[in-house]
Amino acid sequence: MGEVKPSDMKLVLDAMKSCVEQIEQTKKISLQDFVNVIEPKFVEAGYRMPPIAGDKINVMIIHDAGTGDFVLQSATIRELRRIYPEAYITLVIGRSAAQLAEFCPYVDEIIVNQQQYNPLDFLSGLKWDLVMAEKLLTRRYHVCYAFVHNPTTAALMYLSGAQQRVSHLFKEGEETFPCHCNLPLRYSMHFAQHLLPMYNYGDHIVDGCLSLLEQGLHAPIGNRELEIWCTGLDFSTAKSLLPNVRHPLYAVVFGGNRMIKHYPPEKYAKVIEMIIAEEPDATFVILGGGQNDSISAQILKQNISEENFSQHIIDLTNKTTYRQTAVILGFCDMYIGNDTGALHVAAAVKCPCLAVFPFPADFPEPAMTDGLRLFRPYKVPAVVVQPAHAFEGCARPKNEPYSPFGCRVMDQPHCIAQIEPETIFKGFHVLKENISKNLVDTTYLF
Repeated sequence: MGEVKPSDMKLVLDAMKSCVEQIEQTKKISLQDFVNVIEPKFVEAGYRMPPIAGDKINVMIIHDAGTGDFVLQSATIRELRRIYPEAYITLVIGRSAAQLAEFCPYVDEIIVNQQQYNPLDFLSGLKWDLVMAEKLLTRRYHVCYAFVHNPTTAALMYLSGAQQRVSHLFKEGEETFPCHCNLPLRYSMHFAQHLLPMYNYGDHIVDGCLSLLEQGLHAPIGNRELEIWCTGLDFSTAKSLLPNVRHPLYAVVFGGNRMIKHYPPEKYAKVIEMIIAEEPDATFVILGGGQNDSISAQILKQNISEENFSQHIIDLTNKTTYRQTAVILGFCDMYIGNDTGALHVAAAVKCPCLAVFPFPADFPEPAMTDGLRLFRPYKVPAVVVQPAHAFEGCARPKNEPYSPFGCRVMDQPHCIAQIEPETIFKGFHVLKENISKNLVDTTYLF
């Protein structure tokens, strides 16, 4: 496809900057006008030239979400390498998932997108995309696959200069919520040529990701399993943190990218004490990172007997990397915790999952489709516990955009806090029975 000259990049970047300045001045966003101005510059600079015989294909993958979402897309990255065995593959990834991507064997280059913009403001994101474009435009990409979660990522897919752009289509009704720039997700679909409905393929988000290849390229998928890429040092360090540990070994994980997903740690303490009363040899390893997880660990300690804490609990909050956490989860007999990235890491290493979700059981179907079904633990025995009812004010008014979590209070545990520890303990028993039957499916309790 030819080398990129500085003059080619300047031609395109100047046009981009001019468009962004105009949007900033007028406070009006017309993505079609944006494309009408920049597309001729891409053509003039040679970014739209198809590869010729003998050219090495350059493939870009844009991942724009958190750690759990990245794990759920690991199968797609592996399958892309199988489909493009000789291609140069670049992975553009957010900083939260960069550590898990570091040793991915299927890509040639990793570019970390620090995402230093206001996620509620599309213009702020567009400005940041210009910073990223200066890095991406140095190589002429033949095709870009974008797992779009927000309009800013769709814009980055376009500004990368990729000749062919493949992404997901969001339909009427699949609207926005606060982390999507307060724009409808379908708003930025001008930026791709090949679109597939996000929710039309399979019954899990992994199937939706693979559909970009399976349905878009008509390429059969060879392996649908997820992967985590850890090093020997990760394994040895993880083992050193659990010397002479006894089984059963249960992981307890706090966290979640929004407080709406945080089940109260004092209630987890009650669940732990119920399990210890029934299984005196049980050991619990507390995992997680960040200030909120440290606070949750302290609250748990304050709400459990000193004897049980000292004899049955290993607190590793803020003591492990994400890859070391993955190794430890692989040692565990069960994951007990919130809907957070570690949940999907646990599923990827085949640790059975008892997960607590904020989606009320009586919430209308769109949120159920978006969360419980699509983001349940993948291909492991699992139980998902959810609140039976939405609190008043969280039910979806007619014709209003839905919250993808059912509950509408994002900044604190809300509907999720209704779940009683006894319900989670019941889920513990159900999951143990499912494990004994080798039932690789998800049971829902409320």
